[in-house]
Amino acid sequence: MAVVSSALKTANNCEEILLGMLKKVNRLAKGKHIRAALQKGRTFFTPYFSVKFFLGSASPRFAVVVSTKVYKSAVKRNRLKRVIREWLRLNLKKLKPGDYMLMAKTKTAARLEKDLLADLAGLLIKAGLYDEKK
Repeated sequence: MAVVSSALKTANNCEEILLGMLKKVNRLAKGKHIRAALQKGRTFFTPYFSVKFFLGSASPRFAVVVSTKVYKSAVKRNRLKRVIREWLRLNLKKLKPGDYMLMAKTKTAARLEKDLLADLAGLLIKAGLYDEKK
């Protein structure tokens, strides 16, 4: 748990972290890259997130998916995506280069944002995609 808590130092208050955006270099936007990550990528999961990782780029690139099964309200879905993207932006240097597809599962609706970020950090550490020493 100490490992996860160090990953969350920058994200203690979810209201504070909604400041910036991921740079275009760090966004996984083209359909062919997303399909490659989905088809060829390795899958890691927890009860709250599923991550597909494909070693396909020189810098880390992300796509965050929150379906209507998680939240019916677009406002809530977009807020969760913004919180996740901001946590990724703040921890970008600690993440392994490659293409990431982060998919929220239906159970995420019942958790607090800070707990979800702790779960995401734990998942990335367990998968060997997050290096907290950097």
